[in-house]
Amino acid sequence: MSLLIAAGGTGGHVFPALAVAQAWRKRWPELPVHWIGVAGGREEEWVQEAGFPFVGLHAAGWQPRRLWRNLSLLYRLPQGGVEAWRVVARWRPRVVFTTGGYPGLLPGLVSALRGLAVALLELNVHAGRTIRWLARTATEVYGAFPQTLGLPRGHSAIWTGVPVRFQTSDRSRYTPEQAKASWGFSPDRPLVLILGGSQGSSALNRAVTRAIPTWVEAGASVLWQTGPHASLSNNLPAVRCESFILDMGKAYLAADVVVSRAGGSTLGELAWWGKAAVLVPSPYVAEDHQRQNARYWMEKGAAKMVEEADARGLEAEVLALLQDPTQRARYEQAAAQLGGPHAAETIAERLYRLAYGVSV
Repeated sequence: MSLLIAAGGTGGHVFPALAVAQAWRKRWPELPVHWIGVAGGREEEWVQEAGFPFVGLHAAGWQPRRLWRNLSLLYRLPQGGVEAWRVVARWRPRVVFTTGGYPGLLPGLVSALRGLAVALLELNVHAGRTIRWLARTATEVYGAFPQTLGLPRGHSAIWTGVPVRFQTSDRSRYTPEQAKASWGFSPDRPLVLILGGSQGSSALNRAVTRAIPTWVEAGASVLWQTGPHASLSNNLPAVRCESFILDMGKAYLAADVVVSRAGGSTLGELAWWGKAAVLVPSPYVAEDHQRQNARYWMEKGAAKMVEEADARGLEAEVLALLQDPTQRARYEQAAAQLGGPHAAETIAERLYRLAYGVSV
């Protein structure tokens, strides 16, 4: 067999890996791709819809805010390790690729123990625990940012950028005006796109709820991805709520300003599309990755950052961008400089080289 991908937990880990899988399949359709994720995770649906064989492990991650729940790791880790060993032995991949997080840990360790080539993609500016642990035995490490911090001494990342789920042709599917109209908005109004991640964010939703009347009064429309568990009522004609946006290409085409979390995958998409953004980093993610990512973008002049609790700051920063097209253009240009437009193809080609020992 050829390529095994281990990724799951959140869309931020899954979608970049899916982009690599699709780039591999497009280039080498005769060479299979298999996938390991979390049993019962949302990635199973996404991966199977894309047409890749999927196996879910009974894996779990460390929960620093609910320590009592970590007792389950006493049996989940051995169980998941045995399952990972059996899956790798059955599929016999030539190379294993993971985007980190707890769904990538056991498959990565098992693959290294079996002497397989293992490649990692760190999506944050500071390497997370899984990537740090696996980097010591990995064959290659790729980085979403030009500089990846926190790797073990003597190890560094190859900058590829973030693999995204879009094609160059997606940029010309619609004009921005056509994209706005397709969502039911006036083509003449600027559009604010709200993204709280694939799981949504109740805190961000509350802040947006308070700010939306000001943005609408200023002449803007709002396309709002609320998350699957939000229960929001909206009686403003210029606002559309979606639990999950499937056609993100059309959403980005329509957007003039994006309000989003600061996960590495989302930032990669903002860079690929070259969008002006106000970043609201989640304070709940492991090792405070999102705040570090957002600060990096601020230092590069590519976005504004607002803390989750600062609802008034969010309202004011978005309003300022709506009213200042020149500043929006500066952010757009700076964001585009942080992207890796061919990251999926670059990583797929490097994985092929690791699998077969030849360049393509």
